[in-house]
Amino acid sequence: MFEIRKSIKRFRDDPAWTYRKYARDYLDTFDSGGYPFSLGRDGLAIRNLLQGNFRGREVSLFHLLAWQRGAKANVAWTYSVTVLRLPRALPATAVTSRRLAASHRVEKRPALNRLTGHAEELPDLGTHLVCYCASDPDFAALISTYAMERRMHDTKLGWRIEGDRMIGWTHGRETYENLLSLNETVAVIIDDFPEQAWRWPAG
Repeated sequence: MFEIRKSIKRFRDDPAWTYRKYARDYLDTFDSGGYPFSLGRDGLAIRNLLQGNFRGREVSLFHLLAWQRGAKANVAWTYSVTVLRLPRALPATAVTSRRLAASHRVEKRPALNRLTGHAEELPDLGTHLVCYCASDPDFAALISTYAMERRMHDTKLGWRIEGDRMIGWTHGRETYENLLSLNETVAVIIDDFPEQAWRWPAG
């Protein structure tokens, strides 16, 4: 906990970043029916939002509190989240490391919001390392690579495309240095999308 507080202070004092302790208005810009926001069925809150540009990309970093009502009390699960702006909107796609999906009740909540559009689980896509859910299975297959899956498995990472944003997340309250490292992993995944992805659908 002490390392987290020191990390927040370092970034908060850096003029390259804009800091807000609470950010309800920013939280409201996300679809609460997709990972990791769907994991807080009894309430959500953002803490320690940092926004800026990192290596030429618009980036947001924050901790997400996701409440779930238990038998005796509400429990706030914490997730570390990075959000990167994409060059254009892409089909809704969620890819989750099985190391992440197998823990913390993740698999019991939807990866994409079924109420806002068609989405389906794709158990036959990829390997045992990740789980896919997508509104466009052909697009998901286009961006699927073993290198991407291996990278996600090793870092215990999940990510989701929501319009022109890529949301990367992992369980727990990470330092912001670790969140920047997570951000770099997500950036590499984006950079590895084939050129055809940015012209989807073809024609």
